[in-house]
Amino acid sequence: MTDITVEWRKSAIVSNASANGGRMGTATVTSGLRHGLFPIVTASERAAGVTRYRKEYLKIATPVDAVAQFVYIALPFPSTAGDRFYFGNGSQTDTQSSLTAYYPAWMGAGQLNTALTAGVSTQIKLDMENDDFVFEPGGYIHLSSKFLASQTIASGVVIGNRVELSGGTWILATASDDITYPYGLYVGSNVVMTAHATGYEEWLEIDDPVYTDEDIGDGNGSDTAPALTTLANATNGTCTQTGYLPVVTATCGSVTRTVNVAADGTCSGYCSAGELNMSDGSWTTDITWTTAPDNATDITVTYRENPFAYSGNTVTVDLASGVTPANSYLTTNTYGGGCIFLAELAPDILSWVETSAAGTYDEVGYEPTLTNYMPYDQWTIQFTGTGVYKVTGAYSGNVLSGQSVASDGTVQVSGNTVMTILSSGWGGTWVSGDTITFTTTPCAVPIWVKQVVPVACAAAANNFITMGWQLSQ
Repeated sequence: MTDITVEWRKSAIVSNASANGGRMGTATVTSGLRHGLFPIVTASERAAGVTRYRKEYLKIATPVDAVAQFVYIALPFPSTAGDRFYFGNGSQTDTQSSLTAYYPAWMGAGQLNTALTAGVSTQIKLDMENDDFVFEPGGYIHLSSKFLASQTIASGVVIGNRVELSGGTWILATASDDITYPYGLYVGSNVVMTAHATGYEEWLEIDDPVYTDEDIGDGNGSDTAPALTTLANATNGTCTQTGYLPVVTATCGSVTRTVNVAADGTCSGYCSAGELNMSDGSWTTDITWTTAPDNATDITVTYRENPFAYSGNTVTVDLASGVTPANSYLTTNTYGGGCIFLAELAPDILSWVETSAAGTYDEVGYEPTLTNYMPYDQWTIQFTGTGVYKVTGAYSGNVLSGQSVASDGTVQVSGNTVMTILSSGWGGTWVSGDTITFTTTPCAVPIWVKQVVPVACAAAANNFITMGWQLSQ
């Protein structure tokens, strides 16, 4: 087993403009450093309100071949100031211009509203800071009681400080990421996050209420906008998250046609009109199909109901399976929230395209080997002569020239080996002008973080945020 080390990286562009974000950069987010990710919030910004975005990457820093499995990333607790933080999974290249109220799935953390003391509970109630935090269908929720409330905090200790318990008082300790009791992290309001013996932590699967091919109308062969019935399972609202949006299907002219429903309920595809009320599943405007659905054929929809519901800012989240019966969680020291989950985190190759009349490369049997130094890049292997090639990255530039197919081609970026193109994979005859193009993704998770400072924010926003993560090998 290889020991895995991780680091947080900033995006290549850090600003408040639309180009903010993009690929992973080289600068790290320093643990324990104030305003290391977001800038300080000024008095005028607290008065007027401000929303900012920052992109960061959880990167596996072990350089060679370590693969992280079962990676969970979450906010352990909400802000203790007047601001609030959201986070969600982005792409390797997206920028602030692509962010919306629905993308990414904006998750966060809240305090447990109702104690979980015995038995298998299939619901969790959390007090959130607002009613727009989401929980992904089939995703995961992080639940942790690794907090101690009503603690005595020494003078001079501020939010974000590492602390040590001494004589019943938490005093300032040397900076470190180790918060094993009697050490901890002061999170404000006399609460200390610490890995103590009676604290529990779970990553629980959220319910995935999917409804497939639900009948909502009938075609008659002449009406292009037949009446549609309200979705039968929309008590909690229809899911607005990317990848889980409704799709309506009808048979028009003996051909199966589809209409896609956007997060705001508007319809597109084989139609000219249509709008779904995503809150209650009713049709504000029936779909007008490009041609009328065939006579005596069903109009169906596949969709997901939200696996959560709000009452004020208190959210009830439905679980696929229950909380561990032996674990008890009290409201005073338990926090939970949505999390990003990846079954595996490793560098990868995408979109492999060969352009050659007589040459082949077996990218399945002899896939180029990647190291964890690999960046996001768009690569071109171009032959400059028979059996001789160069390698160029759209971002890395020309990194290898005069390489023969008779030997392995080692690609380096900034002095680090990122890839080896195996000689055993080459077949046939490659000649000048032949190419292979492909894209590589790094061993890193792209994460967007949103900070919302409401108008007339009385408390000084502290810009202190901790992303909790866990992985196993």
